Amino acid sequence: MSADLTLPCPFESEVSLAARAYYGIGGIARFFALPAALSELSNLLLWNREHRLPLALIGSGSNTLFSDSAFPGVVISLERMQRLFWLSDDELFCEAGVDNTSIAEELFSAEKGGGEWLYQLPGQIGATVKMNARCFGGEVSKITVGILTLSVDGRLRWQLPDEVFLGYKHTALMEVPEIVVAVLLRFHQRRPAEEIRLIMEGHEAERSKKHHFDFPSCGSTFKNNYSLGLSSGALFEELGFKGVREGGAMVSEHHANFIYNTGGAIAEDVLRLAARMRAAALARTGVVLELEVQCIGLFDAELLASTGVCSISDRRDASKGWSGLLWFPEQDEAVPPLYPRLLMQGPLVGYFGLDREFPSGVQVKVEQMCSIESAKADPDAPFLRWTTHNPNAALFSLKAPFPAAFMDKLWQYSVSELFISGASGKGYLELEMTPEGHWVALRFAAPRRRSAGYETLSSEPWSGMVPLVQGEKSFGMDLCWELVEQFVDKEQVIGLQCCASSGKGEYGLFPWWNSPSSPADFHQPDQFFRTPLL
Repeated sequence: MSADLTLPCPFESEVSLAARAYYGIGGIARFFALPAALSELSNLLLWNREHRLPLALIGSGSNTLFSDSAFPGVVISLERMQRLFWLSDDELFCEAGVDNTSIAEELFSAEKGGGEWLYQLPGQIGATVKMNARCFGGEVSKITVGILTLSVDGRLRWQLPDEVFLGYKHTALMEVPEIVVAVLLRFHQRRPAEEIRLIMEGHEAERSKKHHFDFPSCGSTFKNNYSLGLSSGALFEELGFKGVREGGAMVSEHHANFIYNTGGAIAEDVLRLAARMRAAALARTGVVLELEVQCIGLFDAELLASTGVCSISDRRDASKGWSGLLWFPEQDEAVPPLYPRLLMQGPLVGYFGLDREFPSGVQVKVEQMCSIESAKADPDAPFLRWTTHNPNAALFSLKAPFPAAFMDKLWQYSVSELFISGASGKGYLELEMTPEGHWVALRFAAPRRRSAGYETLSSEPWSGMVPLVQGEKSFGMDLCWELVEQFVDKEQVIGLQCCASSGKGEYGLFPWWNSPSSPADFHQPDQFFRTPLL
């Protein structure tokens, strides 16, 4: 039963996955998590470090085939992560749960071309990026500037397109337990709204012509293999698969690479039909086609193998296999960490998430430089390193008119800031720095209430504990274990928050918050990003 556990984010219990996926197929999930913010998602992953339940991720369910078996863990949906705003005239920031059609409609409103192909493309942008989706001549890799992912072990990583996209409908994210949480897209081309509308209507008409939505399906069942000289759909049509059935599953009579649920189909019906199609294609061409539909849950292992899907053997029944999981309790976790170990990295975005609210182009990063064990042996050595990249950005235009030094009221000028917090009641630390080397450190017992012994601002308590790190394209601080230790809780988790102020009433955050207060206030430790240390 699920009543004995409460997740640290909005959730539902005993949820029908058939009701959540386009196919209308699937068993019952013990938990269905609905985080509405990055902080809620990270807290869920931290919670699961203790409870060790299987994890799976669903986008809109447009490319997912769930098993008919019950799912004993947590299915995570990002459908409530819907923030969408322009960082600059050309760069559109999208949380992972934003529908592709919503992006196309935003581009229509902004009279920006290059994203018309996203209109009526089923799915959310996070999943679209993860599989490098494409259609009508468009491909998401061609419009992506950066991808922000959250790993199952709680690290927030900014990745460039060259690191992620590996080719046709293939990305590095398909091989690792990381969740796409946000995407930065770039659209240079201006295009009249009427021209955009006509292109989108043409794409919609083409989908209707191919009867994409006559019955529940996941669209293309197999990827194309271009060495064949024809599409998978054309090959299956040649092989006579149009209208072929397996239980309640049927190959579309209009597009031979679509498998419909015509009513009452179960997951095994779809997979058996897909296996027949794949075997026939292999016999005819000698080419092994790759399944495009993502299988999630517990299936017959041989049936999965017959469609080319790998699985993890079930410990109770070796004939069954788990597929498509984000994390599984039996997975080997004994991989030693490498240092420096990235804790979080990404772009500063506007505090309120408004269009063009904050100067773009600045990235921040926090790394763990050594293990906790090593840090305890040498508590004065650098343990965390905080850096801000692109010091020449427009953000840092208001410079302090004094020589670089420890100074009060640094917030009046352009500064980058790092906040560090511990468990509730432990207070927090605020660090500020400019590209030129001005800096300040403050210790708080509660929001904006300085800790005893730190009421008077002075550099003395911080002597030797926060050496500055300055380079041609970055600046920051090294923080020793002696300073950080007091903020590490018993689970070895720490709270981190990067912020910035232009000194001209512009405020930025990384990670961003979904419920920022007004007026802007960085002193909200409950909103800080919590990440485990090793």
